Amino acid sequence: MDVSTLGLDVADGRNLLVVAGIVTAVVTVTAEGPIGARIVAGAIVGAVAALVFVVSTVLINRYKPDHW
Repeated sequence: MDVSTLGLDVADGRNLLVVAGIVTAVVTVTAEGPIGARIVAGAIVGAVAALVFVVSTVLINRYKPDHW
């Protein structure tokens, strides 16, 4: 799927990677348990954060007022 189909641009893709990376790192560092479980938890939470970012960005781009 082309990102332009969703109404995302290059800056949105960069911001997506930054958000997912930071969330993954924070969860991996702060979670308790063996390192493998922490990495898996960080990856899952990072993926969910990325999905939420994409959905909210698409909705904002689609329904934002014209004067934005």
